Amino acid sequence: MLLPIQCCYLSTIAALTIFLSTTSFSDAQSCNGILVSYAYTGGSRLPPNVSNAAEQPYRFESTVTVLNNGLDELKSWKVFVGFDHDELLVSASNAVLADGTTLPAAVGNGTVFAGYPMTDLKTAVATAGDLTQMQVQINLVGTVFGVAPPSVPMPKSINLANDGFLCRASTTQGRVILLDL
Repeated sequence: MLLPIQCCYLSTIAALTIFLSTTSFSDAQSCNGILVSYAYTGGSRLPPNVSNAAEQPYRFESTVTVLNNGLDELKSWKVFVGFDHDELLVSASNAVLADGTTLPAAVGNGTVFAGYPMTDLKTAVATAGDLTQMQVQINLVGTVFGVAPPSVPMPKSINLANDGFLCRASTTQGRVILLDL
């Protein structure tokens, strides 16, 4: 029998395996060096059961990752997630909503996350490749409406929201959205 902690740990490993197997780190390194990804990690139907499928609530769990593979420190990082399904965000680890809104919050038109408590992402060169200083993972939990399994409630887009960075279009690979800058 798996304990809840083991179950969550195994889910995290599975999500990281999907993320690592679908992420092109060489592409990120050939650009400005910032890799942003959004990975849907799970969800389930929530009560009440309603007759209108578009109004049925579902729990979603996702992870946003920001990784600095570049040569310059990323100061005061911010990421825009273009939520698109009337999401209600209940929790977000390692970040706050940049506009100061407290959780739970309606984010169905998209929202900007800002780093907290780790506001700056250092480089591999400056940290000898220490991922704890180069990357941040935002674990999101919330409610989405009308997106029943096996469909996956992916946002329309993700972008680094820092000034001076031009983002290419993000690409979806299964349950992961990638953005190489």
